Amino acid sequence: MKNLVAVIRILVGALFIFSGFVKAVDPLGTSFKMHEYFEAFSSLGLEALWKSMSAWSTPIAVIMIVVEMVVGVTLLIGWKPRLTTWILFLMTLFFTLLTGFTYLSGYCPTVTFGILSLLAILLWIIAASRYYLPKGKIIFFSALGLTLLMLFYMKSGSSLLACNFTETKMKVTDCGCFGDFMKLKPWETFWKDIILDILIFILVIRADLIKPLFPTIGLKVTTAIATVFSLLFCFSNYAWDLPIIDFRPYKIGNNIKELRYPLKPEIREYVFVYKNLKTNEERNFKTDELDQIDDEWEFIDRRDVVVDPGIPAKINNLFIRNQEGVDITDQLLSNKAYSLMVVMYKLASANKKAITQKLIPLSQQCEKSKIDFYAVVGGDIDPEIFRHEMQTPFEFYTADETALKTIIRSNPGLVLLKDGIVLNKWHYRHLPSFDELKKEIK
Repeated sequence: MKNLVAVIRILVGALFIFSGFVKAVDPLGTSFKMHEYFEAFSSLGLEALWKSMSAWSTPIAVIMIVVEMVVGVTLLIGWKPRLTTWILFLMTLFFTLLTGFTYLSGYCPTVTFGILSLLAILLWIIAASRYYLPKGKIIFFSALGLTLLMLFYMKSGSSLLACNFTETKMKVTDCGCFGDFMKLKPWETFWKDIILDILIFILVIRADLIKPLFPTIGLKVTTAIATVFSLLFCFSNYAWDLPIIDFRPYKIGNNIKELRYPLKPEIREYVFVYKNLKTNEERNFKTDELDQIDDEWEFIDRRDVVVDPGIPAKINNLFIRNQEGVDITDQLLSNKAYSLMVVMYKLASANKKAITQKLIPLSQQCEKSKIDFYAVVGGDIDPEIFRHEMQTPFEFYTADETALKTIIRSNPGLVLLKDGIVLNKWHYRHLPSFDELKKEIK
């Protein structure tokens, strides 16, 4: 047991540090994902609560990331093992709820399933706190049995708990557990969290086997350093500058124009559904099988079936439109000269000081030098009203907010393009002067 706990301790601690780090590289990405969850939850009820939570999604994301990294460190160094393992256990249960909501919403779970889920979580918590007591082990096996039974009936499509799984019904398509570094399917993440729950449960009940690596003062100093570093690292990657590592398809050097096309096209074929008039059997016929049909079969429907999903485009939601609503994405990205694109995914919260003191003067100098300068904005408020209010001399185009958030984690942000290639990007706190820009344009 001692060796098992040691191995689990290293694996779980390293996983939490790694998971926290790749999210700390891009805290706004986690914030946007939390906002996505809150919007999905609001459709189930308590809309006012989830909207207020959405307003605090960035602070919530930063706190979650910092705690995730710090508890990973404290687990490895062995500081306050009981407190650490309990925090890990409760965090993992919380993550399981999120990923479970993502995955299991594809099964359209019933109220009965929701009640049983809360009961199972409560039993797991009680079992972890009382495992060494006689009834604790009974509660543990009850929690395990209830969880496995629910999952079994869920997979079997029990109408009491849920309907059959349909991927398009899922409320959130990606949990964001590893930020943009690694995209896991919702079911992969859910089962990963189930395994983590079991591993961390072992750590909770055998926290006495986790021994500290240093004297108490060393443990406190290490924990303090980890906390300060995590917090400052988060702020440096969104509040003060752009993410130090860009995992998104709009990173410097990428060709946006090329990434908007699939690497391998999807292949579909028609399937014709017929019903046998004698046996009521329904059968799918491919196009080349239609000559097998006789008078015993009655046509019912024609469907598209995906034969090969192909490899989809890495960028599939970027559509830039002018004031008339015409898609001008290809036109802008095919510009072989240098161009500057200001990105403002939310006009209402865009930093106005950066616009008036930096972007407007820069646009005026670019106009004199015949360098295209335009803004692509979200539709939270009327762009024309905002433009006249700010007295901006450059054109405003519109695009989907999600796509703009992906392009650059700054509001506003500035992107230097040439023939669809991203040459540089700037946070609004570090916008270049025209002289600095000329060094980028060769």
